[in-house]
Amino acid sequence: MPTPRQVFLERVNDFTQSIEILLNAGHIQPALILLFTAMDIFASLLRLETETDTNGGYFKKWVEDYMVAGSQRPFTSEDLWGARCGLLHTHTAESKVSRQGKARQLHYYRAHGAISPEQQQLFDSMAKTHDKLFVDADLLYAYFIEGIRRFTVDIQADPELTKRVFHHSAKLFSGWSSNE
Repeated sequence: MPTPRQVFLERVNDFTQSIEILLNAGHIQPALILLFTAMDIFASLLRLETETDTNGGYFKKWVEDYMVAGSQRPFTSEDLWGARCGLLHTHTAESKVSRQGKARQLHYYRAHGAISPEQQQLFDSMAKTHDKLFVDADLLYAYFIEGIRRFTVDIQADPELTKRVFHHSAKLFSGWSSNE
């Protein structure tokens, strides 16, 4: 039977490897769905041990603490929350929070290095006039990987966080077979 720590690490590996495989195969939307799902799941591990349910506040806190804090990211935790809601609920860039003007719509591209000055100018123009944000899917994935790294460091350094995370990790699905 795997330990909660093993289950946590297994989920990290499964999600990161699967997202990377999808991106490398050119399946951007499925990769993004899995990426936002992973953020949601890891964010749910922040809740108190007595809390059985999670909410958007944990997602935003995880994104703020592990993907946005101390950086020059082009998005906010609210932008990513709106992007998550739009993509997972309706498979669109639009969400309730973007319609309310609380978040920008995220649109994704793959630059494979750098985009042309003309493309950047078009993105900047559309962002200003339509309140949209254009995000390189590979960079978003890299920011997520950095967030996972920061989260893992905090888990190792903070006994209270360790206790919460591994309490909830014990309930995560595990891919281990009975033969192991």
